[in-house]
Amino acid sequence: MLDPETNCAKSGPSGIHAILIDRSDPISEQQAQRIRQTIDKLKNDATFGLRFDIYTFQGDTTHALKPKLQICALGKPSDANEWVENLELVRRRYETKFANVLDQTISDLLNASSQSNSPIIESLRGAAISSFGSIQSGQIPLRVTMISDMIQNTPQFNQFQAEADFQKLSRSVAWPTLQPQLKGAHVDILYLLRLSAQRNGKPIQNRGHQAFWEQLIASSGGRVTNIDPL
Repeated sequence: MLDPETNCAKSGPSGIHAILIDRSDPISEQQAQRIRQTIDKLKNDATFGLRFDIYTFQGDTTHALKPKLQICALGKPSDANEWVENLELVRRRYETKFANVLDQTISDLLNASSQSNSPIIESLRGAAISSFGSIQSGQIPLRVTMISDMIQNTPQFNQFQAEADFQKLSRSVAWPTLQPQLKGAHVDILYLLRLSAQRNGKPIQNRGHQAFWEQLIASSGGRVTNIDPL
């Protein structure tokens, strides 16, 4: 029995893939094209029962972060058994109840937007609680895709003003309230390049900035599997 709203089985998903989209700065047409290509591949590769949880970076340290969309993949038409299934019905159901819904949500979130803050750490923590909180480590595959310039910008921790230093952050009194619990999740980062993002005349986005996030994610029980500059 599947939930009519999410397509998910009552017994739970076969895996969870949380996708977080940064809307703090406009996304260029080429970046949006690459993002859609990545989402298309994730969608086409998804096996039946894999749940996608789509978020924007709007978390804080106190409130629950709720997904913009939570939807499980349905069986692909190419996997249907023509002897016992109506292939046209399978195709229509896959497209209208899964593929088109996911595509529309992503398109809506890629539209021009601008937010004053970019709480990346808080949002990753909030998404992990909402998506992975009831799951035991190793129970099912867990994955995170972060689509962002990864420049943390909040009053408490602003990478436009200070160098990204994970060791300093991890020793701070704020770290326990910020640390995500990723439970072994594999993490991919679509690293949106912002040439205008500079501190003291030098680019913020560099290898040290990427290393900060690799260290933070590893310290939080996750593993960065890919950083793809867009």
